[in-house]
Amino acid sequence: MSNTILIADDAMVNLVLMRDFLIDCGYNVVEAKNGKEAFELAHKYKPDLILMDWQMPIMTGVESLVLLKQNAITKEIPVIIVTGIATTVEHLQEAFDKGAIDFIKKPFEKIELLARVNSMLTFIKYYKLVIEQKNKELSMSMLQLNRLTELHNQITKKMKNLSDLSPDSKQIINDITGNISVQLLNEAWNRFENYFTEIRPDFYNNLAKAHNNLTPSELRLCTLLSLNMDSKEIATFTHQEYNSVRVSRSRLRKKIGLSDTDNLVNYLMTF
Repeated sequence: MSNTILIADDAMVNLVLMRDFLIDCGYNVVEAKNGKEAFELAHKYKPDLILMDWQMPIMTGVESLVLLKQNAITKEIPVIIVTGIATTVEHLQEAFDKGAIDFIKKPFEKIELLARVNSMLTFIKYYKLVIEQKNKELSMSMLQLNRLTELHNQITKKMKNLSDLSPDSKQIINDITGNISVQLLNEAWNRFENYFTEIRPDFYNNLAKAHNNLTPSELRLCTLLSLNMDSKEIATFTHQEYNSVRVSRSRLRKKIGLSDTDNLVNYLMTF
């Protein structure tokens, strides 16, 4: 399946030039004539790569870039800025600060444009393979954590049903088994967090910058929600009551400062 590339430029001559170069190499091309249209088309088609002009009417390429990086659906799409006007070191730094991954100066040669595109798409291909492997490891870690949580609950339940032991003996056994199961759960969650951090390395830092008053349990809830798990799935995964998860989710929404109409999951996926 061919890669899809979104090109955005208000100058038709540049748009046609890039389009013809890319189509000749077998790429699918989506065209936009301003930054606003580029953002909307990126949201609709989810291209593998975006080539974005800087100076465009209605919305500039950099303004569009900011929106792309703030949106959960488009934030992972790599963007290369293509410009003949904003070419200073300051412009270059601004583009990188806003989330661009490369910078091509106009006028460009066909060989340069295609070399940058091919190089970036090759990098993306291998990056996705790494992420796919990390996702598998994360899924296995989630399964282990789920099983340990279930085991912990079973041990707790059986301890409550012991009737032949003295209260002191029950307490001793309960303390030992409780400490062991809690330690195993913490170790499993730490492994899970390590895998999660490899996939989303900036999640916890960015979340802490925006909301530094979240408790450990709220951070865990944020982690699971950012994986697009709903309340029922979280309740099953953590062996909690469904209503308990809903209450925790409602409290988290208020603490973060979201309204009832704001999507909590989409918000967390932006970090």
